[in-house]
Amino acid sequence: MTKASDHIVLVTGAGAGIGAATARRFASEGARVIAVDYQKDRLVETANGFENLMLCLALDLRNSDAVFSAVADLPDEFKDITILVNNAGVGPGLEPAHKAQLADWEAIVDTNIKGVLYCTRAVLPGMVERERGHIVNISSTAATNNYKGGNVYGGSKAFVHQFSLN
Repeated sequence: MTKASDHIVLVTGAGAGIGAATARRFASEGARVIAVDYQKDRLVETANGFENLMLCLALDLRNSDAVFSAVADLPDEFKDITILVNNAGVGPGLEPAHKAQLADWEAIVDTNIKGVLYCTRAVLPGMVERERGHIVNISSTAATNNYKGGNVYGGSKAFVHQFSLN
């Protein structure tokens, strides 16, 4: 049985909420953690007390080049990622579809869908090559339960669910 200290874990959306709690929990068990958020200052609190185990990266998951470069340029002690937690997500706007802001929809698709795709594609080949790894994709009850104004957000989380199944 492996111990947490045998793992290198990349957690997206690690600046707050579930992502921060996940990053801190893995670090508290001895795992080396790559904490990713689009705002580096949000990662300061996440890393507090775990600075020796946590590498904090400010990274825009909507930018495929940035994601692939960040993974390729990791320091040697963080390169062999064994667990990827695709947690980052956004959900701006609650307007009905005919009144929604296109920029809100684009932010949701670019972060919640493309971010998962880019991170998975950047990390998965190394896992396959090493024959070791797990990917955890955080979705939402919005994937199967609609709510007023959740049109594109719910669709993005349904994508994450289906992508995970496949």
